[in-house]
Amino acid sequence: MAIYHFSAQVISRSKGQSAVASAAYRSGERLKDERTDEIKFYKREVQPETMILAPSHSPEWVQDRQQLWNEVEKSETRKNSQVAREINIALPRELSHQEQAELIRGYVQKEFVDQGMIADVAIHRDDKENPHAHVMLTTREISEEGFTVKNRDWNKKELLVHWREQWAEHANQSLEREGIRDRISHESHAKRNLIIFPTIHLGHVAHEMEMRGVQTDRGTINRDRQEYNRLVVDLQTYREEKKALEQEKARKQEQWQQSERFNTPAERVHLQEASKLLNLDREPTLQEIGVKRKELDQWENQVNKDDQVIRWKEETILGASETYRWIHIFENQRQQAQDQLQHINWMNPFKLKENRMTKEQAERDMSKAEDQIKSRDKTLDSYREKLGFHTEKEFQQVQRQHQTDYPGLLEKNRQIRGHIYQERKVLEKAGIAHQNAFVCQVASLYPECPEMRYISLETAKTLMDMKKAHGNQVVPLETIQNTLTTHKEEIHRLQGELDRVNQHRSRLQRAEGYLKNYEKHHAIVEKIENNPFLKGKLLVSKSAKQEYDQAISTRENYQDMMKKEGVSGRMDLEKQFYTLGKMEARVPAFKDQIQAQAKGLDLFGAIMEGIEQAGRNMQREQKRQLQHQARTKNKGKNRQHDWKMER
Repeated sequence: MAIYHFSAQVISRSKGQSAVASAAYRSGERLKDERTDEIKFYKREVQPETMILAPSHSPEWVQDRQQLWNEVEKSETRKNSQVAREINIALPRELSHQEQAELIRGYVQKEFVDQGMIADVAIHRDDKENPHAHVMLTTREISEEGFTVKNRDWNKKELLVHWREQWAEHANQSLEREGIRDRISHESHAKRNLIIFPTIHLGHVAHEMEMRGVQTDRGTINRDRQEYNRLVVDLQTYREEKKALEQEKARKQEQWQQSERFNTPAERVHLQEASKLLNLDREPTLQEIGVKRKELDQWENQVNKDDQVIRWKEETILGASETYRWIHIFENQRQQAQDQLQHINWMNPFKLKENRMTKEQAERDMSKAEDQIKSRDKTLDSYREKLGFHTEKEFQQVQRQHQTDYPGLLEKNRQIRGHIYQERKVLEKAGIAHQNAFVCQVASLYPECPEMRYISLETAKTLMDMKKAHGNQVVPLETIQNTLTTHKEEIHRLQGELDRVNQHRSRLQRAEGYLKNYEKHHAIVEKIENNPFLKGKLLVSKSAKQEYDQAISTRENYQDMMKKEGVSGRMDLEKQFYTLGKMEARVPAFKDQIQAQAKGLDLFGAIMEGIEQAGRNMQREQKRQLQHQARTKNKGKNRQHDWKMER
């Protein structure tokens, strides 16, 4: 039975302890303590399994156990410094050595290393019945340069309570993953309603007598109490196992009732077929179906690879066979050329020239055939390496064996593919049944809306997520519609604010341009009116008079245009620009609010659009059923008419 043990202590100089000595004892390694210049070594019959886990930003030297704990000692200057913290944890003996190591690694990484500590882990298995881990932890923050300040938050009592609770959680998850029913609990006996009697102190005299095999009164009391405590623990274990079985039974009953309620008879058959395929005594979950689908994908990939290997071997053998065929052809050509040479009649003087030409041609044919044979034989080297033969006789054996195996291998792969296809169909139907049940379950939350039975899986998931987000309370469709309307109105209002800012900015920019032109022509008029010479020139110069009148007219036009834009002058424009600045300062907030409202708008809009689509789907289905009923009715009338005609 898995047991729970989790204890913590501080390694302190005030107790005469050393981090290096403690690490040497727990790891079983020979370490030098630089502070005392001593070698620390504690021999162990069973060498512990060790590991050092550190934050990613730690220096490389933290993986050196000797340097790590000597650096820890160097960082502490007080004679009563707390140099390290140690956690002692009992490992579930029901797990294998590898599973125990993975369990402690995952727990230490999450609870200690991810929080900034360096952990030196040593797993002791001296006693097979008591596997346990010693975890030495640093007490200071670590940077790329080394140790920095002490982290006092790591000393909090509530953090220790959290560590104890999380160890039980991690261990129970590992036990469940391996199919082991035992569980451990971090809660005290009192919280678990267990009345456990403590044993009494024997004393050295009674202890020595018990060691010699002599039973004492105190020893008998302790044995009785230990037996009683064992029975209490066994009874509690039985109760917990019974409770777990009852919960599992209730869960299956609830699942069956849900299947009865939300699945059609055909869909229940599909789920039962999937259960049989997965060797389950209950309906499979979508996660289990997904895992099986991945296994089928991997199986199919392996079959495809096997197919490729089979076809590659077939092509390779065909290539080698074709090469041998050409070698035989060229060997025949060489032999024919040799035969021609042997049959030349050199005794006939009248055919001397002809014989010489025949000889030269035969020699050329022999040389050409020899080159081709060597070239083809070189090609055979790659086939020899791939197929593992040396001679033509060995190749023929490989070829015959392949020709024997080839049809069977292809047929086997074809059957496997068919098997995979059938299992995929079973899983696909079960997955669809699960999805339909989920949609029906969500639709049952809205009995007043019959079209909900036709919503898509995505819409159903969104509604269920919304239900969970609202404390598992059903959100009425009217509320969703009102919220959607509110979001739209708020976005419209905020967009109106942004439009007003843009319009105000454009208006002032136009007014600013008009003002500049007004001031330009006003300066011309003022210059003429304030200068007696220029003013007198107006009386004698027609062009000067026209320029003056034009400046006054243009100035008045720009002044009218300014007034239309709501600006009376420079001071008024600056005042309005100041107001615009305040309005523009609110623009980022408006945009953020629009973005936030748009997120909700997309969510609620998708839901309402999905429900509207469901309504259209329902209408199409109803129309299809009416058409089917009409066709069935017409067929019945036709059959009755035919029967009357026959009579």
